[in-house]
Amino acid sequence: MRKTAILGIIFASLALLVTSATADIANTSHDLRSQTTLLTQAGNTQICAYCHTPHNASTTNSTTPLWNHQDTVATYTMYSSPSLDMTIAGSPAGVSLACLSCHDGSVAADSLINFPSGVTGPDGIFFLGDSLGTDLSNDHPISLTYNATQDPDFVAAVNSQVNGLQLFGGTGDQVECGTCHSVHDNTNEPFLRMSNAGSALCLACHIK
Repeated sequence: MRKTAILGIIFASLALLVTSATADIANTSHDLRSQTTLLTQAGNTQICAYCHTPHNASTTNSTTPLWNHQDTVATYTMYSSPSLDMTIAGSPAGVSLACLSCHDGSVAADSLINFPSGVTGPDGIFFLGDSLGTDLSNDHPISLTYNATQDPDFVAAVNSQVNGLQLFGGTGDQVECGTCHSVHDNTNEPFLRMSNAGSALCLACHIK
């Protein structure tokens, strides 16, 4: 009886999280139902299906839970600067690859791994939101190993966070797209982790 009650609480909590995420995504640029017609034409209005699936999820993207989108295989030009003392990987990694699978413009928005019942394949419509392309040399660096000891102009990380901003990767020290952006919450547009009024988001890491 006790085990059943505990499982009930767990499933109820998960349902609440899914409901909350769905409400936050609805009618934003991450609500791909308004940008692709395939799923809605099939009578399927699942808002989560463009990114997640409960079964047969991606086996190549282990950093994004139950990932349901085809990964990008593009080659990127990464950010570089002679004034940057921290290390940037040669190509995007981790959760940033999930973001780029739509935002680099090389993979259709509805290129799913596991299509919902009644849907047989993509219609090839590309994401209509911001497309970064594959030249990331003029964008904030991602897949960067955050180490404030290498530069006194940065705030030190504590428990894989910098003033509440999450660092990723197996060692918990990687700056990725998800460090500044929250894919499920557009309270602070465009999907920022916090308001950037007065450059607050920037100053969470940068000492100026």
